[in-house]
Amino acid sequence: MNERPVSPLREQSRDAVADAEARSGPTLPAAVRRGKLWLLTVCGIYPTIVLLGLATDPVLGDLYLPVRLAVLVPAAAAAMVWQINPRLQRRFGAWLTR
Repeated sequence: MNERPVSPLREQSRDAVADAEARSGPTLPAAVRRGKLWLLTVCGIYPTIVLLGLATDPVLGDLYLPVRLAVLVPAAAAAMVWQINPRLQRRFGAWLTR
């Protein structure tokens, strides 16, 4: 039988696919990490919302609750995404991955 030579590009492509398949799955059960991340997020979002609510109450106190929340929620989400969550994840990163 006559075997055809495999091109180096095709060989590299096969290796890349095999490497990607090996790395694609999580190394830990997702439920454990998601539960811990949820707990960490709750611990960060609660004080953030309370402090933002107290800080903006003199200005937004006369508005209806949905309007106040329309201001507080984007501010709290921005604080969580760009300030609080990165710091919490750096601090508790080892715990999150256990």
